[in-house]
Amino acid sequence: MKDFRLCPLCGDSLISKAIEGRDRKICENCNWIYYKNPLPAVACLASNKKGEILLIKRAVEPYMGEWCIPGGFIEIDETLEEAGVRELEEETGIKGRAGDVIGAYIQKSRMYGAVLIVGLEFTIEEALPVAGDDAREARFTPLDSIPDIPLESHRKLLRKYLQL
Repeated sequence: MKDFRLCPLCGDSLISKAIEGRDRKICENCNWIYYKNPLPAVACLASNKKGEILLIKRAVEPYMGEWCIPGGFIEIDETLEEAGVRELEEETGIKGRAGDVIGAYIQKSRMYGAVLIVGLEFTIEEALPVAGDDAREARFTPLDSIPDIPLESHRKLLRKYLQL
C-alpha cells in the first residue's frame, strides 16, 4: 500500500512528527493524522458433521494455488458476521450462520501491508462446497490430511479452532 504524501482533507503536504510515541504523518494545516492501520478481514472456520474442516485453494494472489480458510475483506457497510456469511457463500457456495470469534491475528501482506484477520466460527447445514469467486477448489478436508497452509494467521486460527 502506498503512503499518503498529501492530506486527503485539505491537500497540504504531510510531515513526519512524533505523535503518541510513534513517527506519524500529520498535516500541519488541518491537524489530520495518518493512522496507518491494518485492513480488516474475516476467516470462516467451518466443519461438517464428520469433523472435516472447510478449505479453499486460492484462485488469486496472494498465495494463488495454495490452501487456506475461506474468507476475505470486510466491506465498509458490513458487520464482521455479515462479511463472513458473504465470503463463505461467495467462495464455497455454502450458507452458514456466524458464531463465536475464534481469534484475531495480524498477517503481513506483500500486497496490503498488514491485514487484521478475525477468525469466526460457522455453523453450516450439510452441503457440498463448490468453488467460486476467489477459489479454484473448495472441499472439506479430514483433520489428518490438512495441507500446508502458507498464512501463519490461518494456521494459528485452525489450531485454536480445533482445540475447541
